[in-house]
Amino acid sequence: MTDKELYKLCCECGAKARMWSKKFASLLPEVEKRKLWKKRGFYSIEHFAAELAGMSHSTVEAIFEVSKKVEDKPNLKSRMATEGWSKVRVVAQIATKETDKFWAEQVEKLPKRALETLVREKRAIDTPVECPKAIPGDKEWSRLSFTVKPEVELKLRKFRQKLEKEKKEAIGLGEALEELLKLAEEPPKQTRKSSGTTGRNISAQKKRETDNNGKCTFPGCNKPHTCYHHPDRYAVTQNHDRIVALCDEHHQLAHAGYIENEYDPPHLWRVREQPEPSVIDLKYQQHARSP
Repeated sequence: MTDKELYKLCCECGAKARMWSKKFASLLPEVEKRKLWKKRGFYSIEHFAAELAGMSHSTVEAIFEVSKKVEDKPNLKSRMATEGWSKVRVVAQIATKETDKFWAEQVEKLPKRALETLVREKRAIDTPVECPKAIPGDKEWSRLSFTVKPEVELKLRKFRQKLEKEKKEAIGLGEALEELLKLAEEPPKQTRKSSGTTGRNISAQKKRETDNNGKCTFPGCNKPHTCYHHPDRYAVTQNHDRIVALCDEHHQLAHAGYIENEYDPPHLWRVREQPEPSVIDLKYQQHARSP
């Protein structure tokens, strides 16, 4: 057996071991419910798991803790067998019956560390604060009353906050909506061909300019950066004119469509409520999940 064949065999065995470990863990709640361990001569469920799968006492306790939290969330509960109890545990605290399907999709799509970052960022999203109402002055104003989804309201309020920072004065939601409509009416900008390099290799000078002292550029993240992200997507621009140093977790969230204001300077970036991946991002995800 060559080194290549040996390594391939190790990878196959490791993958199968992880798969069966996840499935075994997902069966333990039902084993406990039926008291199958007692019928088979084991003195506890921990003894059952230790003898059959080599699981520790603390691992069994953690599995039951997660199982209890997702008992009323069928989508997350089913992911324990396919994605593992430890990934489901990451979102078990924040998931509700209403968001069960959403979080199950994220567990399936994102690596565990990126999932942890997403949960942390979502918990850190501030509740929008009402700003003073705009004074109409001499203009004629009309009052509109309509309902929107919570995520749409949040986006409008964030857009208003961005305008307030630029104008350095409080404005109303009506004025923010007016500015947004102006942007929508503007003709699309022509794509400008860059004079920069078009190869995949980023120059050392460009890396130094984007290094950010070795840290991830995402606001509030102090992890070391591990890659250079293209907010405008390299597949579109074919250049490295605009790159941002990110850690693995925030890079994965970017290509999952979670980064809000990605076309703005990085200090304005935040994690949005719902992912909005582009076609290129979907292809990236498919490539990342492929063996």
